Amino acid sequence: MKSIVHLILSLILGLFFVYAGIKKFIPKEHAANPNAKTELVNAVQNDTYENPIPFKLTVKMLSTSGFLKMVGILQILSGLMIVIPKTRLGGLIVLLPITINVFCIHFFMDNRMDENIETGLFLALNIVLLLAYSKKLASLYGAKIN
Repeated sequence: MKSIVHLILSLILGLFFVYAGIKKFIPKEHAANPNAKTELVNAVQNDTYENPIPFKLTVKMLSTSGFLKMVGILQILSGLMIVIPKTRLGGLIVLLPITINVFCIHFFMDNRMDENIETGLFLALNIVLLLAYSKKLASLYGAKIN
């Protein structure tokens, strides 16, 4: 039963991050907000960086620089690795810093609680799935877990 739950949760996590990675390569159509640039310029000029302005600036810079595309590639690769049982542990390890980073960016810079909960759930799921490999991971460091 434990292995079936682990398989189902792994498939959910892996497929979600394949989808999330692919989304980073699909151009987005933004609803026109004529005040958006003015709000950002005013925030920079007046040194008033209230949430979610730092989040919006960060995402814009990460997107413009191409960094988000690199994250998308890592999400796709780790998601595919998680779906394949033989590479699942490697995929979970590669995905862990990504989920930590996404959660921290939302937690510290975004003011939407639903995003904090959603990203926190994916981080928690990643950690829970990694716990199934705790003995294998501990043996890498010479530690023994009973």
